Amino acid sequence: MSRSTHHDLLFEALADGHRRRLCAYLADRDGTVEFADACATLCERSQCSRRTLEIELHHVHLPLLADADIIDYTQGADRIEPAENLPVAETILETTAEATCT
Repeated sequence: MSRSTHHDLLFEALADGHRRRLCAYLADRDGTVEFADACATLCERSQCSRRTLEIELHHVHLPLLADADIIDYTQGADRIEPAENLPVAETILETTAEATCT
């Protein structure tokens, strides 16, 4: 994969608020998290129903984050694990937040 394609995948994965919050949640936990716990946390700040969010996570958000190597997730699994690019995603999110505040 070319460097620009790699960066495009990372930024596409971080373009959505649910995915950004999931990355932050996973980074704060320092390890594997249960799907149900992550979903409950995301639901607290979402305007969609829990069921809708579960479906979106399974079919859209988690596969995209996995493609960007931010998380390890197997369809149907109940656990979400950090992957190689989670620290890169954290840095991007922190830098973006700092730039927004200044």
